[in-house]
Amino acid sequence: MDILLAIVASMALIAIPAAMIWSMIVHFRTPASKRPSGGSRSSAVGAALLELDRLAARPSIEHTVEAQRQQPRFDEQSDD
Repeated sequence: MDILLAIVASMALIAIPAAMIWSMIVHFRTPASKRPSGGSRSSAVGAALLELDRLAARPSIEHTVEAQRQQPRFDEQSDD
């Protein structure tokens, strides 16, 4: 039983942290384009920014309604 606990303790204190560090090293050395799921976060952020830009560029509902209300007034003024 003592040998089993010693093996489990050595795994917990040595092997698991070493595997985590090795995993981080491999992750940071590999470019995102070559990773299996590389770039998914950055492409999602890019798509969200494009959508926000599209929404900000189009006129608001208030602006559209106000422009439609103003149109007949401009026509009436030009007839005078």
